[in-house]
Amino acid sequence: MGDACDHDHIDSRPGAAEVERTVAAVEARVSADGDRMTAPRRRVLELLLSAAEPVKAYDLIARYGLDGQAAKPPTVYRALEFLEKRGLAHRIASISAYAVSYTHLRAHETRED
Repeated sequence: MGDACDHDHIDSRPGAAEVERTVAAVEARVSADGDRMTAPRRRVLELLLSAAEPVKAYDLIARYGLDGQAAKPPTVYRALEFLEKRGLAHRIASISAYAVSYTHLRAHETRED
């Protein structure tokens, strides 16, 4: 039924400290590469990491605001596009959802200049 994947999955949701550590490592790498990890990009990555499973874009939009306020769709889609281009997330077309690319995240965490 399911297609085999060539990327890692995690079996449980990471804690807040792990999410923050991962986001900080990605942010440092993105900055070192001359790009910016804007607040929307950071928030979408946090949501994907916290979910620990594929998430539909409209669920990300609904969960985006810390005060329960939904984001505007273009904000989330632009952040997802950036994360995809960087190899940090990927779209699963068969279910129209997005997931974290853990192999690439680990590279961001361990890569040294």
